[in-house]
Amino acid sequence: MQEFDDDLLEPYPVDGSLVPLIRLTRGGPPHVAVKVGDKAYHYDRSYPFKGQGAVLPRYLREQLAAGKQPLLIERADRFYVYLAD
Repeated sequence: MQEFDDDLLEPYPVDGSLVPLIRLTRGGPPHVAVKVGDKAYHYDRSYPFKGQGAVLPRYLREQLAAGKQPLLIERADRFYVYLAD
């Protein structure tokens, strides 16, 4: 499990809500399971930067509406979506 400090979190706005975001510009892709502070997340899916403008926000809204807690990890070319356990 890859662990991150809460200090790395940034807000990512999604239609009036904020989803936590971590920017990782170096290294390989993030692990399947990550932990931020005391909260554990598991990989759900990823979206390329190009073309995600309509799809990613809609998916995040659906997850928030279902009571799930998403986390985004931004890499050089993709957003990785994680959901809290």
